[in-house]
Amino acid sequence: MEVAAQHMAAGRYPQAMAVLTQALSRYPGNAELFNMRAALELEQKDIKGALADMEQAVQLAPENPLYRVSRAQLYLRFERKEEALQDLDAAVLLDPDLIPARFNRGTLLANLGKEKEALADFDHCIAVQPHLPAPWFNRGSMYWALGEKEKAREDIRHFIELAQEPAWRKAGEDLLEAWDQADRKQAAMGTGEGAP
Repeated sequence: MEVAAQHMAAGRYPQAMAVLTQALSRYPGNAELFNMRAALELEQKDIKGALADMEQAVQLAPENPLYRVSRAQLYLRFERKEEALQDLDAAVLLDPDLIPARFNRGTLLANLGKEKEALADFDHCIAVQPHLPAPWFNRGSMYWALGEKEKAREDIRHFIELAQEPAWRKAGEDLLEAWDQADRKQAAMGTGEGAP
């Protein structure tokens, strides 16, 4: 695994793949080898191969929540949302405070139109790691979708404070501006005036 990791870090993907495939022929019951090869396949845009290897990893180590999160992300590449949700549910059961499991499940639930359930996952992420910016952004979006506009704005402002990336801060500022414009337009329509 160390040799394969060195090859991967140096961008020598064919050598890394050869080392992992050779290791798997000797240790076919090693879930981490399958996980590593899946990461390499994903890096090389071989989604189908990555999913096959993650399925092996989960089969060998069903109690590893991170493997389930990884497989769920691969399922989503194939629009297999129900299977992804099952994996994320299992990962949360295995480790209720695992941020990748909660965050990804919340995002999937939001995409499925289950805002209240998604909100609960983002609440949990924030309770466990309040300094991570992304859950604040997503929770703000859920509050907005649920009509709780002030809470939504507070969360996005907090996201902007926490975000290190200028592009992330800009995304937060743009979202606040879009919400303000939507509110102004709605107010103008309500009073019979034209939009500003």
